[in-house]
Amino acid sequence: MNNPWKEIPLSDYEGHMTLPEVGQSSMLADEFTNLLKTYRSNSVAVIGCAGGNGFDEAFQSGVERIVGIDINHDYLVETKSRYEGKFSELDVYCANVEDELPDISPVDMIYAALIFEYVDVKKTLSSLKKICKKGGVLAVLLQLPKEGLSNVSPSPFTSLGQLTSIMRLVPPSEIRELAKDIGFSLESEKTITLKSQKEFSLQIYSLPD
Repeated sequence: MNNPWKEIPLSDYEGHMTLPEVGQSSMLADEFTNLLKTYRSNSVAVIGCAGGNGFDEAFQSGVERIVGIDINHDYLVETKSRYEGKFSELDVYCANVEDELPDISPVDMIYAALIFEYVDVKKTLSSLKKICKKGGVLAVLLQLPKEGLSNVSPSPFTSLGQLTSIMRLVPPSEIRELAKDIGFSLESEKTITLKSQKEFSLQIYSLPD
């Protein structure tokens, strides 16, 4: 079975995420901005970067090197077109993060937002550890279950309905346990509630020296 993320047009994904009743695009950007202000990272990797999720925030924060990883090649072509020349170093990789990643120099911060719902958690954490510097930070943002609300918000962009076949909401405790086993240390955790009443968990991990 083809991964639905390879089939969804970027315009549909971005249109869906920016709908006022969804509101996830602005939330992801705001949380990333706060992380960049807190950790002042020179190098950042955005997992599931689509057409450049977080790249504007990274540029405004003075990030010098940015790495984008996504499973959809067309998304990455658009990312390169939008952001070429804005950073000292811009690298994009078409890869499934639960598999062996290409040879990527480790970064100060990894932003993995709404990724673990679609991948093998243990394999993905192991892959991400390899591209995280010692003393670096991994930010994990998870969608939490909410009674009465569908996991994929209804919208005019019907192609996103394909995601229901592969989406699994991951308990924060599962990430905590596996991340600890792999070598990450939990630094902080909080719950975010949107106007839609959907809830998300943001967990910040460090990779000890």
